[in-house]
Amino acid sequence: MLTGSLLILASLSMIFFPVPTFAGLAVLFGWSLFAYGGFNFVFAVRNRKVFKGWIWYLMFGLIEMFLGAYLLFQPGLAAEALILYLGFWLTFTGISRISFSFVMKDMGIDNWWWTLIGGMLTLTLAFLIIMNPIIGMFSAVYLVSFAIFVVGLMAISFGWELKKLNDLLTE
Repeated sequence: MLTGSLLILASLSMIFFPVPTFAGLAVLFGWSLFAYGGFNFVFAVRNRKVFKGWIWYLMFGLIEMFLGAYLLFQPGLAAEALILYLGFWLTFTGISRISFSFVMKDMGIDNWWWTLIGGMLTLTLAFLIIMNPIIGMFSAVYLVSFAIFVVGLMAISFGWELKKLNDLLTE
């Protein structure tokens, strides 16, 4: 329950301090890219004798590590890259949902149009993020803040359930 409370407080502080939060997310983006490249590099080296395409993982790993390190030393570029990454990821998600809505329609699912509307809204948000970096910055902060808030609520709920179970077991 304490962890959940701290996560909720962290999510609220992200909302009230969006610029430092976004700066932290941009740094985290650089570190994530660097770490992912490192994992690909290790995967390639460890599997070079059993995996034919190991050299591609090695090259991509090195490129990702280089890009991640470069973004760590160029925080402004990391922020721009994060915004574009978010925008293009939401573009892909929106198009995917729109396409899936028509699959749902063909399957005879009545509420297929909800998925279509969700995809169109996601695509609109993606367009706004790509066109206006300020919207992208706030979107990134609020999406992460919301996710951390939900995880905090889930942790509190889990703690509450554990307390009830403990009370039952100790009676």
